Amino acid sequence: MKTPSLKCILNPLMLSFCVLGGGVQWATVQANEPPLIDLGAELERMKGGGEKSKLPPIHSDVATPNTPSSLAHEERVDKGGNVIVTHSNKGGGKTGHSDHQQVTWSYSGKEGPRYWGDLSPENRQCKAGKNQSPINLKDKAALGTVGLPGLDIYYRDVPLKVINTGHSLQINYPLGSYIKLGNDRYELLQFHFHTPSEHQKDGFNYPMEAHLVHKDGEGNYAVLGVIFQEGAFNPILNTLLKNLPKKVGKQEIHRRASLNPAKFLPGNTEFYKYSGSLTTPPCSEGVLWMVFKQPIEASAEQIQKLNELMGDNARPVQPNYARSLLKSWLDPSEEEPPLMYEFY
Repeated sequence: MKTPSLKCILNPLMLSFCVLGGGVQWATVQANEPPLIDLGAELERMKGGGEKSKLPPIHSDVATPNTPSSLAHEERVDKGGNVIVTHSNKGGGKTGHSDHQQVTWSYSGKEGPRYWGDLSPENRQCKAGKNQSPINLKDKAALGTVGLPGLDIYYRDVPLKVINTGHSLQINYPLGSYIKLGNDRYELLQFHFHTPSEHQKDGFNYPMEAHLVHKDGEGNYAVLGVIFQEGAFNPILNTLLKNLPKKVGKQEIHRRASLNPAKFLPGNTEFYKYSGSLTTPPCSEGVLWMVFKQPIEASAEQIQKLNELMGDNARPVQPNYARSLLKSWLDPSEEEPPLMYEFY
């Protein structure tokens, strides 16, 4: 019988939890041991000779740190909290306006998700894409996987850098916190929140979801999703609520406060995985998604306070089309598949 592998995560309290055969064990570790977590599964590389696909430039609803600006256009947040994409008119033709065009989007009205694909040519995948996010996570439709290489997570405590982008509440991270998918390292750029959740579970939206956005050195993105449900008061989330930004579009730095997203990871590290997209314009595809199965808790008052700040900022779920939804575990009724699934 093959002995299962065992890996642990080091947290700021110098404790670790180890995942072994679906169980969780606690133990103390030495300070010089590397902090990592084994989730028991990895997202495979994109199909095509084992090499990653070259993705188009990806822009979130606010410029992420360490991401160079596009030469074709630039983004900024206006005084009203809207993201402005400015395009150069390189053709030199005369127009009824200046040589720049402003494009805004929102979560409602004629600039809402239904119309994102028509607001700008750069947003065409919002309308025509076949691998869009979010999706409905259906347990019965998901394919169980076992025996894949691990996902390692290493996040460190840093001063809190928070910004209200006008579309979400976002915490920016400097280089040095990352995940590893096999041998590939993805740096944590930022994490942000959506109320209600963008991903559904068996057709239902939870009250809130956090997205942890990572990028590797070649511009490929991987996002971890954490779903929140109403329940106990969340002391980690309260750190953020006590340091909310006073202005839209202006980053504030709080050196005496930190919000390490590792503390948002649920005790059960099973997760869904699929190939998707950004959930905001330009809805670029080729994003690796891993959404944890187990929700974590926050009080109704805490979730309401974030919703009052951000509003309803969830894109509706998108069709799966030909995609397979995978899960990093096997249900008791499932047998181990004879072959490894190829899902990218």
